Amino acid sequence: MDFVDIDFTKEQKMWREVVRKFTLKELMPTAKERAQRKEGFSRELIKKIAKIGALGLMVPTEYGGSQSDNVSFGIACEELSKSTISDGLLPTYAYFLVRALMQASEEVRQRWMPLIPTGDCICAPCNTEPHCGSDAASIRTTGIRDGEYYIINGQKSCISMGMIADVGVVFAKTDPSAGARGISAFLVPFDFPGVTRTPIDMTGWRPQTEASIFYDDVRIPRDYLLSQEGKGFYLVMSQFDVIRACVALTALGTAQASLEMAISYSKERTAFGRPIAKFEGISFKIAEDYTKIAAARMLCYHALRLADQGLPHTKASAMAKMYSPIVAVDAVHNAMLIHGNVGYSQELYLEQRLRDAIGAEFGDGTAEIMKLVIIRELLGREFLPY
Repeated sequence: MDFVDIDFTKEQKMWREVVRKFTLKELMPTAKERAQRKEGFSRELIKKIAKIGALGLMVPTEYGGSQSDNVSFGIACEELSKSTISDGLLPTYAYFLVRALMQASEEVRQRWMPLIPTGDCICAPCNTEPHCGSDAASIRTTGIRDGEYYIINGQKSCISMGMIADVGVVFAKTDPSAGARGISAFLVPFDFPGVTRTPIDMTGWRPQTEASIFYDDVRIPRDYLLSQEGKGFYLVMSQFDVIRACVALTALGTAQASLEMAISYSKERTAFGRPIAKFEGISFKIAEDYTKIAAARMLCYHALRLADQGLPHTKASAMAKMYSPIVAVDAVHNAMLIHGNVGYSQELYLEQRLRDAIGAEFGDGTAEIMKLVIIRELLGREFLPY
């Protein structure tokens, strides 16, 4: 079942078919089992996803990537997430690391960038702390200069990919008195002395192995500072516009897969002598969810197309991220209801899809934060409540 076409280019349509066929053959058969894994992604699976080019999309060609466009990046996230949302999110962590490394020295880029498209380096964005999430300017982790090193101390919490990532992009205050302007970003390998991590058992997104990360006098070479001191806050904020649209697409991908299950089941299941698809109580749910998913997809790809054209896309991305997870949760919920009791069981994959879709309502900004972004862009910063 295809949704409203987004007017992809010929190359983008070919790429969609590559990812779609790969997902159906390599990911879907094990999706239900893998979605419950607390041990995280296997490196073998990550390598498979990397092999089709899904992790190197945004990597410059000189480092072994394809330096593709944002729409193609979104296509990968959407199609992979029809297996699990966690599969669809893998390219976003690669993107995050690419954008961070572009702020590093050429020597650091040469060391780490070629490992991204092959799946040999997985990144965990390390910003959230136990006392603050969306209020990123309130972090307490510090990075204090000590000659040719920085000393990192602090704790990060609810870090996606935290237990299996190779490196973290860590946000720390190099000038604690300067607020957001005192936040810097560092590349911190997880095997450095002083870094420890403990798993957090999450309701959904389990293969991503959420973790708490502790930094105890971690010595980081000076050239692992990304960009300049005090530029870290703006580095992370600038990345979220594209990533938010792609997170929204992962929610819609799992919603599409759930809706397809519901449509197929409603045609086969009979009640009162006819397929349940003939009853408006069922078919109207399907029609509404199909329409909402199609509308949300157009918002997402509109934001990504603006980004590809170098046009402002913050508001469009926030609109996509605000709306899409809500649509996805409703669609998966309705798919469960259409299946009846079996939809509520662990026999089917729908209950896990619902938990994963709810996770998209939190990840990379709640709907409430997205509304603030939209108000800021639409009415002006002076109309914000803070």
